[in-house]
Amino acid sequence: NMKEEELGGQKKPVTVLFSDLRDFTKFSEGNSPEQVVEMLNEYFDVMVKTITDHNGWLDKFIGDAIMSVWGVPYTGDDDAADAINAALDMRTALAVLNEKRIERGDIPIRIGIGLHCGDAIVGKIGAAVRANLTVIGDTVNQASRIEASTKAFGTDLLLSQELFEVAKDRFVCELAGSVEVKGKAEPLRLYKVRGRRLANG
Repeated sequence: NMKEEELGGQKKPVTVLFSDLRDFTKFSEGNSPEQVVEMLNEYFDVMVKTITDHNGWLDKFIGDAIMSVWGVPYTGDDDAADAINAALDMRTALAVLNEKRIERGDIPIRIGIGLHCGDAIVGKIGAAVRANLTVIGDTVNQASRIEASTKAFGTDLLLSQELFEVAKDRFVCELAGSVEVKGKAEPLRLYKVRGRRLANG
């Protein structure tokens, strides 16, 4: 358990994953509220199980988006790789879910996932009646921006340069391109993930 005094706020290195549904607004408009809720809950169940199986911590749902974090509440031995493995397995789990959906006559779900690592502020944040442990700061904002860039790059998964540096030995990655970000002098270099590297390369 986190020690009480740590809840006041501290800086920790974290890896943040954002994932988002594509065309969710269109889906919401074309389906009944019951169908929308059912679809989201089924999808969230599958994704959250995948995240927690890889030692990820679910920070929050933001509408149809999922924000999860590695390094909070506990720092793992391999947070960056765990996060990327979770993202790759989310891709696989979604394909399985979509097969089920198509069999039922439902349209397949498409998502974008963005990952970034760096320092973030961790603390219990909120009002007295409802304060939740969460992660805030530039690292979180960047992860969200990277996820938003998946659409422009026509891919479902992008990593930041920082995460690529940590993980390039264990994953097959390729440069997707660079994206200009407000308030940043340097453009962000983003990487696609093809898959895992086997021990024998």
